[in-house]
Amino acid sequence: MRTLLLLLTLSGILGLLLWVSLSGAWLFMSILILLIFLVITVGYADLAVLFFLGAREIKSGDEEILYSSAAQEAYKLGVPLPILYLYNGTLERGFVLQNGSRVSIAFSRDLVTICSREELAAICFEFLLQVKKNLAKKRTKVMFVIGCTSWMSHLVLNTLLKIIPNKYLKTSVDWFASYFLRPWPEIVFRLTLGETHFKKIHSSISAYAREYDMLQKFGAKLRRFPEARSTPSRKLIEFSLATRSRHFQNILALELLPHEWDYIFDVKADVSAK
Repeated sequence: MRTLLLLLTLSGILGLLLWVSLSGAWLFMSILILLIFLVITVGYADLAVLFFLGAREIKSGDEEILYSSAAQEAYKLGVPLPILYLYNGTLERGFVLQNGSRVSIAFSRDLVTICSREELAAICFEFLLQVKKNLAKKRTKVMFVIGCTSWMSHLVLNTLLKIIPNKYLKTSVDWFASYFLRPWPEIVFRLTLGETHFKKIHSSISAYAREYDMLQKFGAKLRRFPEARSTPSRKLIEFSLATRSRHFQNILALELLPHEWDYIFDVKADVSAK
C-alpha cells in the first residue's frame, strides 16, 4: 500500500508540475513519458529491474544445477517456473521479481560460484516462497522505482559532467554527487518496504527447518558482508566504483539495498521474530 501511495503521489506531483510549467508540444511529450513510466511500472517493472542489473537469461544447458534446483523448488511450492538470470555484480546477491504470473530470479555470478547444489536449492526455495506468500510483487515495484531513479540520476549527472572541461573538477563533482545521491535509495526503500517486510520473509522461511538450516549454513559464507555493508566499507566501495561505468553504479545502488539475508542471518532477527 505504501508503494502504491508513493507512486500515485509522485505521479500526481510530477503531473501537476508539468501542467503548470509546460505547455503545447512539451506538455504533451512530458505527459506521454509519464504515462509510459506508469505503464512500465504496472506491467513491466520486473523486466526494467533486470535491465538495470544488466541481467542475462540463462537456459537449462547453461547452468544445469541451478536450473534443476529452481524447477524442483517451484514444483514443491506449486508456483510458476521462474525465468533465471545471471548478472555481474559486486556483492553475492540474489533477487526474486514478480509481475503478474511472470516470475524471475536474478543471481550474481559470484553467488552461484560459491554455492553447493543444496544451498542453491535452499536459496531458490526462499525466493519462491516469497512468490507463494505474495511478497515478491511489492519488492519488485520498489526496486523498479529505485533503479529508475538511480538510472535517471546518473543519466542527468553524466550529461552535466560533459559540460565541465577540467577533468579533475569533473571527477570531484562526480564523487561529490555520488556521495550525496547514495543514501536516498535506501531511505526510499525503508519508507516503502521497511523491516516488517523482511520479518515476514524470515517468519515464513523459519517454518521450514531443513531449508532454514541450509540457508544458515550458506549464510556462514557471507559473514564478512556485515562488515562490507558498514558505513566506512560502503563508502570505500562507492568511491572505488565512482570512476567505473554508470552501469556498475546502478547495479551497486540495488545491491546495497537492505536484503532479506541481512535479517535471516542476523541473530537479532531471531529474537524480534519470536
